[in-house]
Amino acid sequence: MTTKSLSFDELYPGTYLRAGSFKGKAATLTVTSVTREMLSNGSGGEEGAVIIAFEETELKFVANKTNGVCFRALWGDDSGEWIGHRITLHPVKDESGLSESGLCIRVKGSPELEKPLKFRSHLGRKLVTQTLQPTGKKPEPAAVEPEEPAEVEVIDDDDESEELV
Repeated sequence: MTTKSLSFDELYPGTYLRAGSFKGKAATLTVTSVTREMLSNGSGGEEGAVIIAFEETELKFVANKTNGVCFRALWGDDSGEWIGHRITLHPVKDESGLSESGLCIRVKGSPELEKPLKFRSHLGRKLVTQTLQPTGKKPEPAAVEPEEPAEVEVIDDDDESEELV
């Protein structure tokens, strides 16, 4: 008898989305709430985290700043305005080395976009350029290979005269 193999994330499901939850594919989800909660930091303490809930799953998304600036670029500073909008998330190779699986979750774009949205934002001391894609115009491929991280353009932080989206 042949059994279907399960990923580690499927063997040990939790409360939050993990890159393994996507099974190598992008997923488009509808935002139902955005909150800030205290979560364990893995060192015996707690720290504040942005938690986003979706209509299509009970699993919640812990949105780091890299992902948060994408939500802001799409729908503005007021997180209450994000509710009801659709976002496409996908697993990508984790360049930070912090994830056990070697993958992390990133915002790919939204079916609400008419054309690619290029924007700049501060992540730490770096000013980076990111591009979000329209995701509803064509069907997603059956299997998505982990992608390389988005191209990052580093700009001298001393020149802050650039307008940020």
